[in-house]
Amino acid sequence: MNTSLRSLAIFAAAIALTALVGCAGPAPHYAPSIDNVETWKRAGIEPVKTGTVSVAPDLKTGQSISIRANTMVSGVGNHYGDYLAQALRQELELAKLYDAGARTEVSGVLVGNDISAGGFSTNSGEISARFIVKRGDQMRFDKIKRIDHTWEGSFAGAVAIPRAANNYPIMVRMLIGELLADPDFLAALRK
Repeated sequence: MNTSLRSLAIFAAAIALTALVGCAGPAPHYAPSIDNVETWKRAGIEPVKTGTVSVAPDLKTGQSISIRANTMVSGVGNHYGDYLAQALRQELELAKLYDAGARTEVSGVLVGNDISAGGFSTNSGEISARFIVKRGDQMRFDKIKRIDHTWEGSFAGAVAIPRAANNYPIMVRMLIGELLADPDFLAALRK
């Protein structure tokens, strides 16, 4: 009987420690925005390629984002810059405007990347990136774009954490939409 109680206590302690540590998981897969893809198609540009999107050296959330007691990592490559680069490529591919051999390249640097899921009524996130367009060695565009996004929060972590994670691809979609809304960006992609 004493051994059974000890085993039960050890098991209960292990479960409690697991709950305290939290979990690590990948960000949800990016699903391209139909609105963004249509904007790419209507832009009157020739096919382009995507370069790397690096992470600013001082950006602490470039590799992982803490969402309460959980950690969310990029589901693509080694960091969230890879996630953004892949999202750009997916949209260009759907618009039939991606060409790995193109002279014009869209690349960038992720400079802001965070989610705040601690609020009981509202949660928020922000992403910002420096986008660069080059044709050969010629710099054609170099600007920072940023979006801020809010959504309904929850006291319950079981609701707030997945809701925050599911808003990450929405934020990326919004950032690409913000980039596409800049006439200077679209002009840089044209001949």
